[in-house]
Amino acid sequence: MGIKGKIAWNFMTPKVSRVLFQASYRELMNLLMSTSESVEMINFKMKDIGFRVGETLLMDYADRIRDHAGAFHEFANTLQLAYKVNSGQFFSSILISEDKQTIKFTDDDCPVCAGVHITDMAGLQYCALVSGVFDAVMKLRGFQAESFQESCRALGDDVCTWTLALR
Repeated sequence: MGIKGKIAWNFMTPKVSRVLFQASYRELMNLLMSTSESVEMINFKMKDIGFRVGETLLMDYADRIRDHAGAFHEFANTLQLAYKVNSGQFFSSILISEDKQTIKFTDDDCPVCAGVHITDMAGLQYCALVSGVFDAVMKLRGFQAESFQESCRALGDDVCTWTLALR
């Protein structure tokens, strides 16, 4: 991040309490877990919520910037910046496939599931909200792409990983 970016981050970017976000997210997940019939339904609902959140975030972001990524793989940098603005940190790594059809984001210290340990819900995508945000951004920018969470720290994996793939 350049000097302008650091200044903007420190002084011009609105912040929200991480504790408030995590507590709200955990309660939303608890509600979905207690009212959904399956892990697949929980994942679907969270991804849908994330999609609607992503629509709002993209509209807000689009109002503030002039240049948009033109090619699918160029969204790696855009989404990295958006993640920083909305989570307070960068992804740990971003990998773009050689054919530029797939982008993989990894976070070693995911703020969504920090401190959460789930051992009895195989297949749960605790951070599916992030996948939904990715789906909204891709759809609204005209890309036929889908995202999914490959790994999640809340479920015992070493990192949280999301993959975006062009269809």
